[in-house]
Amino acid sequence: MPLLHRYEALLLKKDVTLAQAYWPRMSEYLTLRLHNGSLLRRINKFSVLDEIALLEKTPTSRPTGTKAAQKFRGPVLGRFWHKHYFDAYHLPQNIHNKWFGDYAKKQGLLREMFREILLGEDDVDMEKYREAVSNRISHSFVYGGIEARKKRGALTGEWLIYYVHNGLNYYLDLANHKELSDQQRLYNRLKDDCAWEFPFAFD
Repeated sequence: MPLLHRYEALLLKKDVTLAQAYWPRMSEYLTLRLHNGSLLRRINKFSVLDEIALLEKTPTSRPTGTKAAQKFRGPVLGRFWHKHYFDAYHLPQNIHNKWFGDYAKKQGLLREMFREILLGEDDVDMEKYREAVSNRISHSFVYGGIEARKKRGALTGEWLIYYVHNGLNYYLDLANHKELSDQQRLYNRLKDDCAWEFPFAFD
């Protein structure tokens, strides 16, 4: 049951958002997802809040290295915006994109990384050489890959979906890339969960 204007709902929004000025513009549904997901350790709410801080240009905001906010395309979702947020469980996808994505394959990024490491070691002790190469490959593959994407502002993850109304962002829900395959279903979910609270986003 919606808790609109109920004291408990307002308190929860303030608590989840750390009482930031945008708290009334976060949907109750998103608030509950962040709160419960955080309790169950399924969502790091701070990853999402960091992206909102960037969008709101709060004094505490800092670069996150994720892709810039974009408006959805098409007649179904075209009114909404999405912003990537990045968390630890998005590491595999970002590492895959860095070394095995289309651009990486065309440019031979993985081969180049191996070449630099293997030619850069000149230790004659084979055991030390093997260990040094192994450590450098692991470090370059994981840390180097993530840092390179972060510097380019190319980290990917899941989406924070929001609506812009009178120059203000209204934060509706989270979604993943797979949900884009059925835009109408995603729209219906957003409407079912958020229209009672922010009807102007669905007029």
